[in-house]
Amino acid sequence: MVGQTYTVKQGDFLSSIAQQFYGDSSEASWRRIYEANKALIGPDPTQIKVGMVLTIPGVSAPQPSNNNIVNRVLQLTNIERSKASLPPLKLNPQLTAAAQTHSENMARSRSISHQLPGELSLGDRISHTGYKWSEIAENVAAGQKTPEQAVSVWINEVPPNDGHRRNILNPNYRELGVGYSNNYWTQDFASPAY
Repeated sequence: MVGQTYTVKQGDFLSSIAQQFYGDSSEASWRRIYEANKALIGPDPTQIKVGMVLTIPGVSAPQPSNNNIVNRVLQLTNIERSKASLPPLKLNPQLTAAAQTHSENMARSRSISHQLPGELSLGDRISHTGYKWSEIAENVAAGQKTPEQAVSVWINEVPPNDGHRRNILNPNYRELGVGYSNNYWTQDFASPAY
């Protein structure tokens, strides 16, 4: 586990940093931070300096929110579409709900598929959200740790095995839903029915 880090600011003491992260400024709490950073701070725990980057033991680094991940996948997808002179896709909350549920189901079953056992088909999953569509497609991936890695896997496919790439670059699609759960990724593309 990568610990949370904290950059020392003017007026900070180890006790005030401990209070911020642990809700407790006792000697036991600030010593925990000191012991984890002793090589940086030196022998005197009062000698922390502005700009020092301290590791805060026992506090996980913040994880990116799904909103950040979803928006980054959308942005990267639209960058690829712009290279092909295609209009950007718009994020759709109903498609995102379908994609998110599918990513969570893949993560739970630890398998990658467009239709897991007992799961609705893609069309039924999207229709179930209330979205009215005329054309749909889906990209899935597993194991990539970042939006950049996921989109790269899809866009760098080579013909004739480039179905994911063709989905991203399909001029008929206007909207996108993105799902992410524990390194399982889903993109649901659609053209709305008018």
